[in-house]
Amino acid sequence: MSDHAEMHRRTDETLAFLHEARASTRRSKRRSNAFVLYCAALAAAFWGVPLLIAAAGSGRRGDWHGSASDHLLAGLPVSLPALLALVTLLVARSAVWRGPVLVDLPTVSWLLPLPVLRGPLLLPRFYASALMAAVVGLVGGGLLGYLTSLAGSAAWLPSTAAGAWAGAATALTAVAAGLLVERCDRAVARHGSRVHAVTWALTAGSLALCAFAALRVPDDLCGSLVLWSGPWGWAAQPLVAVAGHRAPGWIIGTVLSAAFTLAALLLARRETPNVPAQALRDRATVASRVAASVYSLDLRQARSAARGTRGQRARPVLRLPVPRSRWLIVPWRDATGLLRAPGRLLWATLWSTAALALGTAVPHARPDWQVALCAAALVAEYLAAAQLTEPARTDSDDARRSANLPYAFRALALWHACVPCVLLLAWLGAGGAAAGLTGRWTPGAAVLLAAVPALVAAALVSSYRGAVPGHLLIGTDTPMGNTAVLQTGLWYARGPLAAIVLSAPVLVAVQRHHQLAAGHVVWLLAVGAAGMWWARRTAHRLHGALPDRPHRHAGRRLRAYLLTRLK
Repeated sequence: MSDHAEMHRRTDETLAFLHEARASTRRSKRRSNAFVLYCAALAAAFWGVPLLIAAAGSGRRGDWHGSASDHLLAGLPVSLPALLALVTLLVARSAVWRGPVLVDLPTVSWLLPLPVLRGPLLLPRFYASALMAAVVGLVGGGLLGYLTSLAGSAAWLPSTAAGAWAGAATALTAVAAGLLVERCDRAVARHGSRVHAVTWALTAGSLALCAFAALRVPDDLCGSLVLWSGPWGWAAQPLVAVAGHRAPGWIIGTVLSAAFTLAALLLARRETPNVPAQALRDRATVASRVAASVYSLDLRQARSAARGTRGQRARPVLRLPVPRSRWLIVPWRDATGLLRAPGRLLWATLWSTAALALGTAVPHARPDWQVALCAAALVAEYLAAAQLTEPARTDSDDARRSANLPYAFRALALWHACVPCVLLLAWLGAGGAAAGLTGRWTPGAAVLLAAVPALVAAALVSSYRGAVPGHLLIGTDTPMGNTAVLQTGLWYARGPLAAIVLSAPVLVAVQRHHQLAAGHVVWLLAVGAAGMWWARRTAHRLHGALPDRPHRHAGRRLRAYLLTRLK
């Protein structure tokens, strides 16, 4: 008992000394947080509030009512629990590199090795993370409930309150799950590949449920099963009931949701002092690297730092045979790399499906929404292409990976386009054929197929863009402010922005006139050819100073090298 009291006294003295020593640092952080809150409030006042007022006016006029909104509301009992489960899963998955309990590097280096109690040190950080998550969940869920009331016929106040409850319960449950992931850091690291495989499977299941609810209205039995499938369904029941759906026993579901959220938080609170010091040290290091990369606008380095905590990837279930021809080496290597990261194939499939769904929905939308839908379809197709060009991005970050390949970098950039083009053409072609069989074919699907080379080339330009030039970060002072942010944003988005701007008018014209001409296809193919030349030039400028690779006997030597490395 005396040892425990002595530990308490020592902990109180240490924390009191740190509270006094860090007074100036704490005041500067408060000023920084106040400035961030001021900017957020200013943006919400100038952008969010007018948009909500306009949405409320259009909802009162009935502009939100229609077949599309009725179809989405009809699938709410399935799509909303799937969405809440997906949010919980993604937040818990992000705890692998960050976690709800995050300490700074001085605390990790100096305070953790001391014989002090962990509870008074770590619990305030857990409380702060839970409070922040609750606020974000309340705002996001309330906004979702308000938009649901505009699309339907429910009153806005009960719908907003029910949405806020769903968002807050989901956010708090996700924080508790993230803390348990941080607590079991060793087990997660030991079984990293299996854990990520399970999370990807659950993510695919949640997104499949959302797609099922959007494409086909589920029956009452399916909706009831999903609503009672777990905490994600319990939290969604009040909003589903307010929206006018059949949700028997939704009061019991709400009580179960509250009880489960409280139990999860209490369990997380109990396990917070038991978070391993190595887990805190790793997350503090990764968080500092990510923050430094974000502040320097090096987003690729930030992503690499966040992914550095993941476990070893499992070997692919499907192993492609090593080709005998050197012309197939780069496509084989790219396909093998994608098989080792099945999540990218999943996201590419989902983004391709979203692009096709948005493209085929353009003729049925209002005229003032058609341009936005066409741009969204092309953006979704670009995101699918960006998932498939990850091998090119990896070669761009580390030139040593491709040192044994018998190609110069400018030619290697074009070889990296083979697998993404083939996969996107296959997926979009299969989706277009399915749309034709179900009577939903539109000429826009053919435009999306013809735009594949242009968007793959845009993804390759982004893959070989390199670091941000220093003069863009400095910017130029003008009466409207410094141009650094605008210049940097345009530099990051120059590839996809050029491809989408040049391809969107063709998609809009074809969808409005319901006719695809040969000139449209020729224009899109010309944009793709220009984009490939741009990607080749960008890769050469990035790695042009390196010597070209020897071509003599390269295929034989490369095949032996790959067989040695991959066995």
